[in-house]
Amino acid sequence: MEHRLELTPKKILEEKFTKNVKGYDPEEVDAFLDKVILDYRSFLAYQKENEEYLSSLRGEIEKLRASSTSSGDVERRYLDRIRSLEAENASLHNKLDKIRPGDAPTAENIGLINQVNRLSEFVHDLGYDPKTLTKRGS
Repeated sequence: MEHRLELTPKKILEEKFTKNVKGYDPEEVDAFLDKVILDYRSFLAYQKENEEYLSSLRGEIEKLRASSTSSGDVERRYLDRIRSLEAENASLHNKLDKIRPGDAPTAENIGLINQVNRLSEFVHDLGYDPKTLTKRGS
């Protein structure tokens, strides 16, 4: 329901009354209408401030909605990347499982170990426990 105001401070100021011999004291009426005008101006200013405030809140809501959507996209990309890293990690573990304690270290073995360490650090930086691939603090 829309509220409409019929009066404005200007309409109140310009209102003319017919004079009557038994009527009210014109100075008292004018003084009272001056107060009404001041209140009306204050009310209109208050209304405008509230409309601007509501508008800014609506803008904030839209920003938050957009941000939450993009945050969801970022999270999906991270989850996809984690799945990819899990597969790569499993492949590297398979290769490392073939290495026996008596085997002489090779450049390939050392490279694989370094790669596993880098992947673990990356997963850790994303907020996941590299051993369980679950979110830390969960």
